[in-house]
Amino acid sequence: MRSCSVPGWNRLRAEVLPQLLSDVVCPLKRHLSSSCRRGRSTVPVSNVSPLPSQAQVVICGGGIVGSSVAYHLSKLGWNDVVLLEQGRLAAGTTRLCGGIVSTVKHISVETKMADYSNKLYQRLAQETGVQTGYIQTGSISLAHTQDRLISLRRLVSRLQVMGISCDIISPKQVAQLHPLVNIHDLVGAMHVPGDAVISPPDVVQALVTAAVHNGVQIFEGASVNHVMVEKGHVTGIETDRGHIECEYFVNCAGQWAYELGLMSEEPVTVPLHPCEHFYLVTRPLKQGLRPDTPVIMDLDGRIYVRNWQGGVLSGGFEKNPKPIFTEGRNQLEFQSMLEDWDHYEPLLSALLRRMPSLESTEILQLVNCPESFTADMRCIMGESAAVQNYFVLAGMNSSGSSFAGGAGKYLAEWMVHGYPSVNVWPLDIKRFGRLQSSRTFLRHRVMEVMRRFPENRYVKEQ
Repeated sequence: MRSCSVPGWNRLRAEVLPQLLSDVVCPLKRHLSSSCRRGRSTVPVSNVSPLPSQAQVVICGGGIVGSSVAYHLSKLGWNDVVLLEQGRLAAGTTRLCGGIVSTVKHISVETKMADYSNKLYQRLAQETGVQTGYIQTGSISLAHTQDRLISLRRLVSRLQVMGISCDIISPKQVAQLHPLVNIHDLVGAMHVPGDAVISPPDVVQALVTAAVHNGVQIFEGASVNHVMVEKGHVTGIETDRGHIECEYFVNCAGQWAYELGLMSEEPVTVPLHPCEHFYLVTRPLKQGLRPDTPVIMDLDGRIYVRNWQGGVLSGGFEKNPKPIFTEGRNQLEFQSMLEDWDHYEPLLSALLRRMPSLESTEILQLVNCPESFTADMRCIMGESAAVQNYFVLAGMNSSGSSFAGGAGKYLAEWMVHGYPSVNVWPLDIKRFGRLQSSRTFLRHRVMEVMRRFPENRYVKEQ
């Protein structure tokens, strides 16, 4: 194990890690799993009832993305919908994601999706009676350099044209909004007061509650083994619990979407690849943060920080990402994969530079969960070119909470009306060709694009 020059690192390794190993039932796991347990008593979901013999639409994937598609289809009047989840609802990446809803995106359609998602999550509790953990915290994107500040000014101009409140603020204003941020090396920042945080498993419960109320059927413990195609059209699916005839199939399988696409008589390429994604959570601070403390996006430091139960949750995008499951072997469900403190150390160093007062704070857990990334860091949406009525919505690039609501709406419109209400060509699955279907290519490509994820976006790259 290599040495580390970060203040407090040895203390964290020597004192905290043994406790983490023995702390089996920790508050983090209770927080992440409680929503799934609550959902069993409030939403009629079955893992024992027989599947229907036919349906208009079958959705594969019970995370926040698949639940959003089911919700929006039911809102548009398509109620003969079956949602299948191989494990439990929200038990995949949704369960462990950070829950940040940010409209700060470099592509207009992504900003529109995130803005709609924000507004949807805000009203879901009133609509369904299920609390979603929605808190409008706002976000602050920090600039270390004038180059970064110019990039943020461009973003502000575009967001304001789209009706999103935001502005450039000074380092002193950053300190006023967030008490932990070290501002000595900042030249400015962008403040978006409307951004928010949510509890993704609770959002799933709210979405499926509304969908079931509108007639959608949801089944847990049902795996899709094969998608049947006849004359280039979807005709049905085979599961481990029987056959369902259907007119439409929607692949919302997240990190499993690539493998699911190959389980078709006419293979459908879904070019994404999972990588390990790390974030840590701390115990509550002595002077706990307010629930509405803004989310910090330190792009030059490659990290993000949000309030979590009086402490902080902080993750980021390292320069040496770790692709996994290239051979297609992954977990049906996962709590958290193995910790890798040496790999996370650069992000921890960046966190302590930005918030030095956290040096003595006790870390509760380092979470490692797979996230799926695409070859161009844009999500995958739309109807397959190979099979009619085979739709895909996957590859959220660690922005599932931000995109799920809007992406589900646009895909549902596409299916019902034949086209979405906005131009989604930058996200259309048809933008990829055969080259991007190679698993080896995708493994190397995501290592490249993840390194560039927090970098400045220039006009020709947008």
